[in-house]
Amino acid sequence: MSMQANWDDLRLLLAVSRRGSFLQAGQLLGLAASTVSRRLTQLEVALGEPLVERGVEGCWLTSRGQSLVEVAVAAEAGLRGQVVTASGSHSSLSGRILVSAGEGFASCMLEAASRFTTLHPGCSVELQVTADFHKISRGVADIALRTAHLGEPSLIYRSVGTLAYGVFADASYLQRFPAVTPATANIIALLPPLDMLPQMRAAKAANLGCAQISVSTFAAQLEAVRRGVGTAVLPRILATDLIELFPELQIPGMDVYLVTRPQALKQVHIKTFYSVLEQVVRQTMGLSPGSGCQTVFTHLRQQGIQRLG
Repeated sequence: MSMQANWDDLRLLLAVSRRGSFLQAGQLLGLAASTVSRRLTQLEVALGEPLVERGVEGCWLTSRGQSLVEVAVAAEAGLRGQVVTASGSHSSLSGRILVSAGEGFASCMLEAASRFTTLHPGCSVELQVTADFHKISRGVADIALRTAHLGEPSLIYRSVGTLAYGVFADASYLQRFPAVTPATANIIALLPPLDMLPQMRAAKAANLGCAQISVSTFAAQLEAVRRGVGTAVLPRILATDLIELFPELQIPGMDVYLVTRPQALKQVHIKTFYSVLEQVVRQTMGLSPGSGCQTVFTHLRQQGIQRLG
């Protein structure tokens, strides 16, 4: 199979791999889902073997399809490299960068993307906010922010800090419950599988309050706390407008890693964005434990409430 003559087919397969469906792959490439399906079927017929397994919830690659995706990733990297070499200047960088992060890191990613694209308007950043660990080694993402080291030998893991946690509430909640204690706190809990995160298990082990409301995302949990519905175990970097309770409780932190492929860092525009992202994340993670938020004791003194309970 001549890679040069069939780049369009490889590009289709790569888009399906990255998006997980013909519809989303078509949206990425500006094609109808039926066109994506038809052209991949033609490619499968020409090769004499299936490349994509179709299912109700999307599609996934066969082993042969995955091997071709690896070829497509290498070809894409080569094309990007040619553009960068031709430009001869970092100020003229161009190319797309695929990044992945959990919802708690979306603001870091967006800040880095804003800084980077301002400096390099010929580049674009595509952010997938998801709790899933994208297959970086397969080109689904160029760079990811993770809170787990999966030990993949083919990837580069760089530690950028530890995410500190605490128990937080909004001022409106404390006005209604000034005598709140760990045992009486109304906790906004997380549904499985998020309830098995180390900080959530530590809260349960400490018999922290009762959970009348449980939600399936961190965003919903944070929104509930900001509305004064209850308290929650939250990362300090997301709780800058909230009040920390019970600082004596030992809530474990989570290590944060920047993850990428060695091949990705050989591309100047990806390497440049990687440096910008690392700087932004380290700046964010470098916030002191009390930075941006007050302890409950300071807040209550300011509000003139004398009894914490």
